[in-house]
Amino acid sequence: MSDLLHIERNERGVVSAVLSRPPVNALSVALMEELRTLAADLSAQDGVRVLVIRSAVPGVFMAGADLQDVLARLDDVASLNALLRSALDAIERLPFPTIASMPGHALGGGCELALACDFRLMARGRGRIGLPEVKRGLLAAGGGTQRALRNLGRARALEFVMRGSILDADEAERIGLITKAVDAAELEAATADLVEEFLALPAMAIAAAKRVVLEGDDLTIADGLTLEGAAMTDLVTTSQDTREGINSFLEKRDPVFTGR
Repeated sequence: MSDLLHIERNERGVVSAVLSRPPVNALSVALMEELRTLAADLSAQDGVRVLVIRSAVPGVFMAGADLQDVLARLDDVASLNALLRSALDAIERLPFPTIASMPGHALGGGCELALACDFRLMARGRGRIGLPEVKRGLLAAGGGTQRALRNLGRARALEFVMRGSILDADEAERIGLITKAVDAAELEAATADLVEEFLALPAMAIAAAKRVVLEGDDLTIADGLTLEGAAMTDLVTTSQDTREGINSFLEKRDPVFTGR
């Protein structure tokens, strides 16, 4: 990766992707391409347990798209949207937990990136989150409208998207836009705690749970139940951790999961 996105991976399978495009981490075409490449690389690697997307810029996660890039590509905005959607869709489909750790502003493309993650932690303070594109005659077309709908429900999504609402962390938590609002000094600890929670759980079961929820969102209840049952059968027949989980419960001891 380039200077725009620093990647670190530790021996436990935790990957940190650190946004670094001062002053506000504006979402440029180059950064979209790097996010898409990151997702493709991680999906092909073994042993990745958690992805955390962070920011190296104090008080900012990502404060919107690079409007110079948008303006230069207005005649081919479909290609620009397709690039952003492919990047965020690939992040959403990663077969392990993804966490947006937001120290501040997550606006426009930053909100869309956060919504593509499974969990969103945001620091209280001056930072705001929202999709203000409508106020500039634009639309959050990188998946923002659809992920807002699925996270918030129809009524709140209409208000959020059509008014271009900008929310503080506590209000965003109240309506379900983010997972948790924390004091700024506690963001790193809260992120680390969530990472540790997932590292202690069986990786194959987590991947299956994520897949059936995401895929089931577009299915009828009958097809969703079929998907769920097939995933359960697959776990029981292929995962050593599933048997370890059952045996440890029966033996009244803590499980020892291996990720297999």
